[in-house]
Amino acid sequence: MSASKATGQAAGPSTFARTAAGLLVTAGLVLLFFPSLATLGTTETRALGLVLIAVGCWSTEVLPPHLTSFVFFLLAVVFEVAVPGVVFSGFHSGAVWLIFSGIVLGIAIQETGLGTRLAEMVLARVGHSYARTVIGVSLAAFALSFVMPSAMSRVVMLTPILVALAGRMGYAPGSMGRDGIVLAATFSTVMAPMTILPATVPNVVMSGLIESIYGITLQYGAFLSLFLPVTGLLALASGIALALLLFRNGGPAAHEDGETARMSGREWRLAAILLLTLLLWATDAVHGVSPAWIALGAAVICLLPRVGLVPAATLGNSGNYSPWFFVAGIVGLGAVVADSGLARTLGALFIDVFRIEAGQDAYNFAAVIGLGSLMSLAANAAGSAAVLTPLGGDIANATGWPLLTALLAQVNGYLVIYLPYQTAPILTAVLLGGVHHGRAVRMCLAYSAVYLMVIAPLGFLWWRWLGMFGPGS
Repeated sequence: MSASKATGQAAGPSTFARTAAGLLVTAGLVLLFFPSLATLGTTETRALGLVLIAVGCWSTEVLPPHLTSFVFFLLAVVFEVAVPGVVFSGFHSGAVWLIFSGIVLGIAIQETGLGTRLAEMVLARVGHSYARTVIGVSLAAFALSFVMPSAMSRVVMLTPILVALAGRMGYAPGSMGRDGIVLAATFSTVMAPMTILPATVPNVVMSGLIESIYGITLQYGAFLSLFLPVTGLLALASGIALALLLFRNGGPAAHEDGETARMSGREWRLAAILLLTLLLWATDAVHGVSPAWIALGAAVICLLPRVGLVPAATLGNSGNYSPWFFVAGIVGLGAVVADSGLARTLGALFIDVFRIEAGQDAYNFAAVIGLGSLMSLAANAAGSAAVLTPLGGDIANATGWPLLTALLAQVNGYLVIYLPYQTAPILTAVLLGGVHHGRAVRMCLAYSAVYLMVIAPLGFLWWRWLGMFGPGS
C-alpha cells in the first residue's frame, strides 16, 4: 500500500517543489546543450548540468527516484559526459547489491512473521506507560538495524506495528502520544544507525563510491568503533529523550496484551541466517569479505527453493526495486562527477570559500558537517554522499588529514536533518504512520540542535582521542 493511500492524502509535489525542480532542470539542460556558456570545460559543464537535473528531481520528488536515475543514465550516455563503464558503475558496486539484499531480507522477515514477532516480544514487555513504550520500541528498532541492512525495510515493517500498539494503548490517530511513539522508533532505526556501516543508504552509497573511486573497502568493525560509542549512542539517547519531552500527553486509556504463538520452522531458519550474517559483518576485518557480499549471500540462501523463505512469486510481486535503481544512479552520478574533473573543481571552490587549512581540525570538522547538512537539504543524505565522496582527496590535502578521515568525516553531516524529506525512511514513516507534519519537523529541528551543539563536539573529541586527524592531533 502506498504512503498516499495509507494517509488518505495526495502525495504529489507542492507548487514550490515543482517550481524549484523546474528551475534546476532548466539550468541543467542549458548547461548540457550549451556548455560554452560556462567558464568550465565542456565535460565539466555537462557533468554539472547532470548534477542539477538529478538533484532537482531527487530532492523535490517530481519524478520517482528510480525514473530520475534512468534519466541520468540516458543523458549521461547520449551527451557523452562519461563512458558507459563509468555511467553504469553503480551496478557493479557493492552498494546496490547491499540494497538488493536488504529488499530480499525485508521480504523474508515480513513473509515469515519474524519481524512482527521480534517487535511484539519487546512491545509486550514494556508495560502501560508512555515512557516505557517509547524506550522499548526505540531500543528494539535500533537493535533491528544490526540485522536488517535497509532502513526503509525496517520502517515499512515497524510502522504498522507501532500504530497498532499505540491504538491498543488508547492513543487515537493524530494524538501526540501516537506520533511520539512512531517518531521515537523511526529516529532510532534511521538516524542512530547512520553509525553502522551497512544500515543506511547514505552509508552504502558512500562506501560504494569510496570503493569505486579510491579502491578502499570499508570495514564494518572499524567503522562501528569510530562512530557508535559516542555519536551513535548519544544520537539514540537524544531521539528517545526528545520523544519523551515533546510528545508526552498523559497515560493511555487502555492496553491490550496479545498472544504469541511458538516460532515456526521458517522463523528459526531465518533467525539463524540473520545471526550468521551479523556475525560475518562483525568479523569482516578477519575474513575480508565486504558487507555487501555477505548480505548477498544471505539473500541467496533465503531465495533457495528448499529453504522456503522467499518464494519466487513473492520476490516478483512484493519487492520494491526503486531503491536499487536509485542507489545505482547516485553511485553513477558520483563516478561521473569524479571522472569529469568536476569534483576537483568543486573541491577547490569548497576549500576556498570555507577557508579550509591544515592545523585547524575543529573548524575543518565543523565545516565538513556544515557542508554536508546543506547539501542534504538539496539532494538528501544519499545525494550528499554522491557529491562529497569525490571531494575526499582535495579535503585531505587541504586539511592535512589522512584520506580515510577526510572521506568518513561526511558521515557526521548525515546526522543533521532539518526536514523529514531529507531522509526518505523518515518521510515514509511520517506518511505511513499518519504523523502530523509539524510535529515531525519539530522533532527534526530539535534533534539537529542537540546534535550540532552537543553530540558533534563530543564526536570530534572522540576522533581526536583515536588519532584520526594525524600525528599530534
